Amino acid sequence: MDIGKISSRWLKKAPSSWTKNSIFGFELLRTATFLTQNLLMMALVENTRARQPEFLGHFKKLITDLTLLLNQDAENISRGVYPAEVLKTESFKDFFSRYPQIILDSFAVSKRRLQRKAHDLNHEAAEYLPDVPEYFQRNFHFQSGGYLTEKSAALYEHQVEILFSGAADAMRRLILPFMREHFLLSEGEGLHFLEVAAGTGRLSRFVKLTFPKAKITVMDLSDPYLRKARENLKEFRRLDFVQGDAAELPFGDQKFDAVFSCFLFHELPLGERKKVLNEAHRVLKPGGFFGFVDSVQTEDKKDFAWALEQFPVDFHEPFFKNYLQHPMENLIESQGFQKIQSRIGFFSKAVAARKV
Repeated sequence: MDIGKISSRWLKKAPSSWTKNSIFGFELLRTATFLTQNLLMMALVENTRARQPEFLGHFKKLITDLTLLLNQDAENISRGVYPAEVLKTESFKDFFSRYPQIILDSFAVSKRRLQRKAHDLNHEAAEYLPDVPEYFQRNFHFQSGGYLTEKSAALYEHQVEILFSGAADAMRRLILPFMREHFLLSEGEGLHFLEVAAGTGRLSRFVKLTFPKAKITVMDLSDPYLRKARENLKEFRRLDFVQGDAAELPFGDQKFDAVFSCFLFHELPLGERKKVLNEAHRVLKPGGFFGFVDSVQTEDKKDFAWALEQFPVDFHEPFFKNYLQHPMENLIESQGFQKIQSRIGFFSKAVAARKV
């Protein structure tokens, strides 16, 4: 049975045939699946066991905040802020056949974490090193291949959902209401968007479903991840794929109506963050939309301080502490953006601004 095909037929009719509670129930079932996989992985992999007591000690608060995020996501879908097709699933076969690969890979990740080997890149990844900045030449999260192999690209989205117990997609969608408001509920006709650090194209999918008539340039620094994005988005038209650095955009001035990203800035040194913001401002048209989803910062959610402090230790995020110390809203304002708004959901926040 292909749950993807079944859900696709349902989801096209969802706004009129599903209630908010039905959508919310679907999301709870989905997140329960990833949460189970998360707990099973912690039980199986030696190096994660030490983190179980702390994780479980905060479990009630985590579940409460996760539930609030999913409830808001269901509300946005039921109100038509973005289409219910964003919930479309893949086949059972693809989903469950990937999990054993992730379990096996997690043992290598655990070993790498114990040995603090942050530059353990295989031959495939090494081929790309001359083409990427120094800060990118590492195993973020201690993951195999860093962001520079086909295997890493194939496992990444599933791994992120396990890490966030099924909340990653809902967190990505935090940016969509800001975009819908900015473009006055348009379907994107005549608009050209740029996503930087698009990874495997997960947010690109949600934006394309929300703005089906927009043209989107999908850009990432990693060639393997960009190839995976092209594969994941093959059903859509009016998409361009560009390999490149968000800090040195290969585009002319005032070209795009929107520039956005997801989970980018916490992985950049401060100087690179400023360059990316400056480049985004340069290529945006006057009145254009700038926005991103990323980790909450220290002042956003003080009751999550324990997780924010531990995250860069467990997952090799060398620039994360600096990221926490420099509120993105201040950096955005310093780069010339105005009308800054933000919205928090679980471990992430969406920030939106306008080039005036």
